[in-house]
Amino acid sequence: MKRPAVCPICGKEFLADRVTQKYCCSYCRRYAHRHGVNNHVRPPKDAEALRSFRCIKCGRLVRVTESTDRRTKFCSSHCERLYWKHSKKVTSVVIRRSFHCRNCGTLVEVSEAKDRRTTFCSLTCREKWFSLHRKK
Repeated sequence: MKRPAVCPICGKEFLADRVTQKYCCSYCRRYAHRHGVNNHVRPPKDAEALRSFRCIKCGRLVRVTESTDRRTKFCSSHCERLYWKHSKKVTSVVIRRSFHCRNCGTLVEVSEAKDRRTTFCSLTCREKWFSLHRKK
């Protein structure tokens, strides 16, 4: 079923073959991908953040406000591409974050990107806290 549509790149009107077709031709589709037209725009300041994280490549703070936004590690497709297809001489930004353990209160400094600790310093502290605060 064909439907009338307008290409966001060149403004040309065309008949879309699919519901998801946005561009009139492969040239416009590739242009949009190369120039970041499909990258996410910054959300308004008052929007509630579903999650926030720092980009592994550039270190920029990213606030995700839409449930359809699936970003968890990188701020853009450009940073993701640079991170996975980098030369061995290039080093990425070291991410440093710190937090106080919810159970024992010690200050924990995390410097590795793959270290996912955000609340507890160890597995034993996590188990102790949840055993004390379990709903009965």
